[in-house]
Amino acid sequence: MDEIERIIKEKDNVKSIIKCTCLIHNISLQDFNLNSRERRLIDARRMAYALSKDLLDFGWSRIGKEFKMNHASIIHHYKQHKSFLNTDSYYFNKYDSLLEVAKCEIGYVEIDSIIEEARRINKQRIEERLNIKNKVQEL
Repeated sequence: MDEIERIIKEKDNVKSIIKCTCLIHNISLQDFNLNSRERRLIDARRMAYALSKDLLDFGWSRIGKEFKMNHASIIHHYKQHKSFLNTDSYYFNKYDSLLEVAKCEIGYVEIDSIIEEARRINKQRIEERLNIKNKVQEL
């Protein structure tokens, strides 16, 4: 994939994260982009920043550019996000839901999931072979 295609894909991933965030938080894109200090809107934006960091592996400056914010503000929001995950169960559940939806939307797959699925398939194949072998021995 050349550089231009990679940048376009990353932009699409950010748009997908924003779309998922709006969906889970039941807000419009206009609400998301408002410069409002209303807690529900701040939480939504904070979660979008965190997803950009955790899922897309963007640096602070890159996240700041994508959301038109100072990188120091992004770092502050990320620290707040981590704190809320540990102390606020409502916030945690909302973020967990958003994380799952966003992973599906951008096609994110964790390596552990792939390994687990490969093990499950391998185990299933072994069981099928044993069943066939047992049937042959019974004949």
